[in-house]
Amino acid sequence: MKDKSACLKISGIRKSMGLTQSQFAELVDMSDDSIGKIERCVNVPTIETLYKISKALKMPVEIFLPSSKEKANKDLPPELKDLISYLRTRPSVDVRLIHEIAIKIFERKQ
Repeated sequence: MKDKSACLKISGIRKSMGLTQSQFAELVDMSDDSIGKIERCVNVPTIETLYKISKALKMPVEIFLPSSKEKANKDLPPELKDLISYLRTRPSVDVRLIHEIAIKIFERKQ
């Protein structure tokens, strides 16, 4: 697996959970060093590592795999990529609510 998007997703999810690398490493039963190298894209996680992380986080492993939409959106700003990564961890009802709030905020500013 050469696609490094999983590294960015892992980092985004950890940050969205408000965890340090050390706390996250403990949660997923990995070393701090391993998580740090993954987040810096020094080591791209194997599929086995992704399964281990997804199981510990109680998330589907597919969340870490690149989709065709992500490949099309590779030029998005990092802030938007982080938001998308975070929203993928939330139930659809939360995503709809956030979307509705964003629309209200932007309509108010016009």
